[in-house]
Amino acid sequence: MKIKLNTESIRFITLFESMTGALVKDCIVSDGKLLFIVREGQAGIAIGRNGANIKNLEKVLKKKIEIIEFSKEPVKFLQNIMRPLDVKNAYISERSDGKKVLYFSSSRRNPLLLSKLKKAKFLLSKYFGIDGVSLV
Repeated sequence: MKIKLNTESIRFITLFESMTGALVKDCIVSDGKLLFIVREGQAGIAIGRNGANIKNLEKVLKKKIEIIEFSKEPVKFLQNIMRPLDVKNAYISERSDGKKVLYFSSSRRNPLLLSKLKKAKFLLSKYFGIDGVSLV
């Protein structure tokens, strides 16, 4: 799958990679925040010791930054998106109308869950063609 980046995203990715040493797969600018999808195994490098890299980037860019580690496995990627919330019993099912839906359960229900669920729906659709994410 190809990811289209605009000039602004490319600038953010270049700065992010030069300041952290982590490799970025994608950058999404939304509501004054920056969401960086880093390659597998790169989250720790991107965050830095005690979150130093994130703090420095937030100062330089004057924007809130979030990092999610990519995974080639949709269920593992969902777990990374939902962190620190737990993901249990996750599976992908194809409905009778041909749409793929990723179902999962979580023992903790709080306001964070709803915003993470919206983000998961967007990202799983973008990278894996999954049409929906549903909490059961």
